[in-house]
Amino acid sequence: MEMLDVPLVCGMVICLAAAGLWDLLAGRVPNRWLAFWYGAGFIYFACSSWLAAAGYLVRSAAAVGLFFLLFLYRMMGAADIKCMALLCGYLGFGAGFRVILSGLVIGACWSLLRLLRRRLFGDRMGRLAAYIRQIFREKQIIAYYVPERDGKESVVPLVFCLFWGLAFCIFFRQGV
Repeated sequence: MEMLDVPLVCGMVICLAAAGLWDLLAGRVPNRWLAFWYGAGFIYFACSSWLAAAGYLVRSAAAVGLFFLLFLYRMMGAADIKCMALLCGYLGFGAGFRVILSGLVIGACWSLLRLLRRRLFGDRMGRLAAYIRQIFREKQIIAYYVPERDGKESVVPLVFCLFWGLAFCIFFRQGV
């Protein structure tokens, strides 16, 4: 288990703490905030070497490529993917994916508890099954989440969950 640079981890904590609060309270994360941290990461790695900076760009681009399909299907927002790209860029693939997986588990638990509390679990599973059938039948990209149809109550602030995934990995020393 590799130990990473303290400035990188601190940068991700500050970035995701503020972005998570924006996501929780406003339902969106300002692009300027994420662009600032993306640029700061590039400068940090470029000061080390151009190879390190290239690795940062490749890791970020690979994360976007990996999660972009979920954005196309409207299962994840653009800010979620940008934050995941930052995590992989800053922390590397191993630690970045551990944080992302932790955040996704936290988000899934949040969503499950919300659905159970509101007694909507059966309804949402029925919608998911119908959605999967529709995709196979029509063989095209169809948005899973439609705000006008689904409302805001079904949205989980994933960037907020990613922050808690980062906190979990730091606290339990999971490679961060």
